Amino acid sequence: MVINRSRLLSAALPVMFVPIWSSGYIAGTIGARGGASLALVAWRFLVAVLVLGAVALATRARWPTEPRVYAHLLVTGVLLQTVQLGAVFLGLGRGVPAGVSSLILSVCPLIVAAVAVPMFAERLTGRQWAGLALGLAGVAISVSDRLAGGGQLAGYALTGLALAGLAAGTLYQKKFGQTVDLRTGTTIQLLGAAVTTFPLAALHGGLGIPTTAEALGSLAWLAVVNSIGALILLFVLLRRGTGGAATSLLYLVPPVTALLAVPLLGQGLAASVVIGMLVSGAGVVLVMTAKR
Repeated sequence: MVINRSRLLSAALPVMFVPIWSSGYIAGTIGARGGASLALVAWRFLVAVLVLGAVALATRARWPTEPRVYAHLLVTGVLLQTVQLGAVFLGLGRGVPAGVSSLILSVCPLIVAAVAVPMFAERLTGRQWAGLALGLAGVAISVSDRLAGGGQLAGYALTGLALAGLAAGTLYQKKFGQTVDLRTGTTIQLLGAAVTTFPLAALHGGLGIPTTAEALGSLAWLAVVNSIGALILLFVLLRRGTGGAATSLLYLVPPVTALLAVPLLGQGLAASVVIGMLVSGAGVVLVMTAKR
């Protein structure tokens, strides 16, 4: 029975993670329509800190006792949240097409897998490496119709910085955050993100958010579902498997986001998205099901 439950959880985690992570792009687009921009990112972190912090206190979760653990958690929060999301928003504001931004960030599984091999003595089979490459190919196919458009060099540099933040934060979390209670650890990470994002938002558009239903609903979803739910799911996946296997699910995010955008944003669905999703899905299956 224990084995069956473990297998059921292993199968359920990816099914939950991909749509939840993808929903952040939908909610972010809805919030950005009201001109929220980086202010939306900053306030989502603060709301997430208050909500998850209250949960941690109410459930009497264990807080770290060593100062170095707090330092590691704050660094992870800055990398995964401030650097990644802040740089993505700034890159988009400088003309980087959303499809190109998504494609650049989707290189993360390959970086994490390559670095995790020497850093954590992880071993990926040839089948898993093939799956990672296949997943990246699927992402390229799914965004091929959206690759047109310009973008200043600074914008692409910022998007590259976002990729570095996502990969480095994932690896840092796997190395230093594996034994910390997820409730208190994630709260500390989000606090670090909030403290560093507010000055950034103040310098790029201000801290004001429109008091519309769309903007406030987007803020609530991003804070609770994405900043808390998606992040904790990622950490659980990292604890249960290799870094490359966990982050390979990010390959499914661009096509799933495109699917969700059809009913929620009224956007069309290109055939390339469907083909790309099938290719990426095949790659993820190879990575997740290969024996290590």
